[in-house]
Amino acid sequence: MMCDSTKRPSRMKSSLRSVSRLVSAGILLGATMATAQAVTLNEWDIYNYPQQTEAVDEAVKAFQQKNPDITIQRSVHSFEDTRIPLKLALTAGDGPQIAQVNQGGGDMGSLVKDKLLWPLDDYAKTYGWTTRFPDSILKRNRWSDKQDFGSGKLYGVASLGEMVGLYYNKALLDKAGVAVPKTLPELEAAMEKLKAAGTPPMMLGLLDGNMGQQLLSAVWEAQIESKDRKALDDLIYDVGGTFKDDKLVKAASMMKSWKDKGYFFPGFEGIGHDDAATLFQNGQAAFLVSGTWYLGQFKDNKDVHFAAMPMGEGVQHALMVGGTDLAFSITNTAKTKEQQDAAAKFIDYIVSDEMANRWLKVGFLPAGTSKNAQIPADNPLLAETYQVWVTLNEHDGLGHYLDWATPTMNAELNQNVQLLLAGRQTPEQMVTNFDNNYQRYLKTLKH
Repeated sequence: MMCDSTKRPSRMKSSLRSVSRLVSAGILLGATMATAQAVTLNEWDIYNYPQQTEAVDEAVKAFQQKNPDITIQRSVHSFEDTRIPLKLALTAGDGPQIAQVNQGGGDMGSLVKDKLLWPLDDYAKTYGWTTRFPDSILKRNRWSDKQDFGSGKLYGVASLGEMVGLYYNKALLDKAGVAVPKTLPELEAAMEKLKAAGTPPMMLGLLDGNMGQQLLSAVWEAQIESKDRKALDDLIYDVGGTFKDDKLVKAASMMKSWKDKGYFFPGFEGIGHDDAATLFQNGQAAFLVSGTWYLGQFKDNKDVHFAAMPMGEGVQHALMVGGTDLAFSITNTAKTKEQQDAAAKFIDYIVSDEMANRWLKVGFLPAGTSKNAQIPADNPLLAETYQVWVTLNEHDGLGHYLDWATPTMNAELNQNVQLLLAGRQTPEQMVTNFDNNYQRYLKTLKH
């Protein structure tokens, strides 16, 4: 402010004013710092296994040491809490600022529709998530303003990955003189040789269904070149299309022939998937097609290894069934820019290379890939699996769980695979049933 020279304060008054200004500045600075330090965020996640929860507790502590102005109040919940309870809490305005959200229309899609999540595209650019993760991973957390799944804005980023591949018992293969198969014809030839040698070729547990549908999905997607993935993506993301695919019929026909030739473990129809995994772990069969969620269980059997699912003839880079765990999202209760920025910073840490190494240390597969990954020397099974994951994502090859296609597809898959292997329907009939389920669902989406 300009002042008249005749009214200029004395030097002493000027000095006092300077001190006053410095004090005021200090107070303002202190207030600003206090405000920054007051950014407290509530976080919900579902990492309730002991090794998982310990890893995330360590991550929160490390993050807060790096960012003393941000406090994370972590709360561990069940998977079911990420659905209706989370939505109710956010609608009431007292839910967490950061939450793991289940992908799909009934969960993330519903929260996006009700404007209960913030889009993360600006943060994705700032932190490089779009280059750190392949499109096949990020698409699972995209929703358009018209509620199109798999396109539009980004609403979450996941920390862990998973895939369905081929576990094999190297000792049993060596005993039968069988090499690790890399193609589906090689897998069939290996199973024929193992059966002749008296070793059950393939472990399967069909009682509760999931292992059967995952085997069917794995054999189907192993025939799809990753660069030709659009048709499958369109099915899963409700764009449209049909399940009436010759490769799916072929996958079903192969499974039925394996059953008829006695390649599956005897009594597989009455065995649950976890019991089947335990039988495989104990050396009761040479192969098991299942997911990376069994890595921890199989770790101590040094005969058990993991490989990419054998590919269809002529395929260079096949899709593999898989996905990620629940995505970390910023919710509408992060009302200020400071809260949103702090939440994004935490999410970036939870998907960072540092966190990836923490996951690897406790035996889990991180969603991100890094050339500097630190895999424990005592876990060769994890090292093999991580390399398959890296190669898969280099070629954008992470496929889909087929039950994502409709809200009732999980039951449809399980029931029909059981009927197929019981000889009560043909592969063509089964595929038609899948497609009927899908087309009925598509009609409910038309506005």
